Amino acid sequence: MNQGFTETMQQDCAACGKPITGKSVNRMGNLYCSMYCAELMRERLENLDMDKIDFNAIAPVVDRFMSTCQVCPLCLKCRDDRPVCEAYFEELHDYINMRWCCHCIYALSCMLSDGSVSLETVIKLMAKAEEIARQNSYTGVSQAVMGMAEMEMMEDFSYAPGPDNRPEPPKDSHDHYMACVQCDKKFMDECFKLTEAAEKNLPRVEALLGKYPYCGHMRYEMAGMLLSPKASEETIQKLIEKTKKVAKEKGYNGGLHRLHYIAVGRSIV
Repeated sequence: MNQGFTETMQQDCAACGKPITGKSVNRMGNLYCSMYCAELMRERLENLDMDKIDFNAIAPVVDRFMSTCQVCPLCLKCRDDRPVCEAYFEELHDYINMRWCCHCIYALSCMLSDGSVSLETVIKLMAKAEEIARQNSYTGVSQAVMGMAEMEMMEDFSYAPGPDNRPEPPKDSHDHYMACVQCDKKFMDECFKLTEAAEKNLPRVEALLGKYPYCGHMRYEMAGMLLSPKASEETIQKLIEKTKKVAKEKGYNGGLHRLHYIAVGRSIV
């Protein structure tokens, strides 16, 4: 492991905006020129005043995305799982070579949270997502880009019960869901544009889900998968059915955030 430092090419520091030369410091999905800048951004996030944040003012699609939690019947169970899902968040920064949405790194950590998906599989998915981002001249890997990578790599929808080796939660919690408000404008605008494009596919995902309860954020991610040139509703349907089996395995009735990503990880070959 590289202790959170990565050789970078043509990357600017997410805090000061200066070009990064040599090794970057990787934190919260971003690359920084120094530990000073990384800590500066961490302090900004810690000092956010939630009462002053208007998600709709950031972008209407953000408000729609975040509002899915308010009508979700699974939100409390999702929050219960959050400490376990965060276990590999810091470690996975060792493998990023460009900007990543924090939600995506958290999602990758979810994949590892029961011991059934290998780190090698996750690293392979990360490489594919970065490849797609570069091919399209994107600034970084957003949720839609990761969804497209998943669409390309999911092939094995067979099912067998897996372990539930839940890792120890990290000492410090990561409020990754608030990172959007500190994201740089170029990456943020790119992410919003892709999310709005994915949003048009939500009716297709809803039709495949029927009345089965499923995380609203994961509905958006599956809508993002359908942006892939290799998009297939049949693949989405197979993923949903596999997620249902994973949910039953874990004693849940619904496609929680964590269970969705475990199903995705188990389907990648």
